[in-house]
Amino acid sequence: MRAAVFSLLTASMLVMSTMAVAGDDVFARQGDQQLTQGELDAAFDRIPEENRLRFIRDGGRVDELVQGLLRTRLIAADAEKSGFADSERIKNRLRLAADRELAALWLEEIGKNAPGADYDALAEEYYLGHPEEFMTPETLDVSHILVSTETRSEDEALALIEEIENRLAEDPGAFDALVEEFSEDPGKVNNGGRYPQMKRGDMVRPFEEAAFALESTGEISAPVKTSYGYHVIRLNGRVPPARIPYEQVEEQLVEQARKRYLAEYRSRYIKDLLADPIELPEGAVEAMARRWFGDNFELAPDYYGTKSD
Repeated sequence: MRAAVFSLLTASMLVMSTMAVAGDDVFARQGDQQLTQGELDAAFDRIPEENRLRFIRDGGRVDELVQGLLRTRLIAADAEKSGFADSERIKNRLRLAADRELAALWLEEIGKNAPGADYDALAEEYYLGHPEEFMTPETLDVSHILVSTETRSEDEALALIEEIENRLAEDPGAFDALVEEFSEDPGKVNNGGRYPQMKRGDMVRPFEEAAFALESTGEISAPVKTSYGYHVIRLNGRVPPARIPYEQVEEQLVEQARKRYLAEYRSRYIKDLLADPIELPEGAVEAMARRWFGDNFELAPDYYGTKSD
């Protein structure tokens, strides 16, 4: 069916502008059930608008959708034939499902018809009011020497890192040469042991803590133990956090302001709609508890207010 749906879809796109299609025209049949163009449109309507064209042009996804809709219809039709849908319990569940769908669609419509707002102003107001959200992270430019504990014993690694530490104490300027001579960081081939834009979260915790504890350019750490081995770290430079220019985040913030405004508008609508208190007729809770628990009230949860002492 997939190839057939895809070829039919492609062909229909070629002649779409020359033919009118009614919503009750049949799109597909399976057994004694059918799916109309209007029903298919209703299914497409559930797909977010920004994804709709890509979805409809994908024959495989259309095929899966059509198969799913027909499968559901065939099962539902069989339930109807069996008389299963005639019970009051099932009718009530169907009514509740219809209510949920209608309420969701109406809330979408409420949002579409909401009065406009100055989203640019709202976006800029948010930017100014939340400066902490628009800061670049602090970054360090660091170099390190790694003595691995994977290829030698702990004692051997300690002896070697102490030798490196002593040589650096005599001549800190030898750091880069010692990287070439001793470091076993696999990345050394490409970066010479240097990480010029390290931010928090990029490295394992002990390395990160030691690196960010360094204060002055050229400062070298004491040996640091990680799961990889022992490191000595040199601070080459530090770039403090900086405010991201508004222009770089303007488009994102305007869209967020629009979504936030519409969500708040719908929330106010719902709050106004629910202003009246919920009222329970006398005996309603007890009647519901009896339907589920009969006279065994000791089984009923406390929130029914009817549990026996």
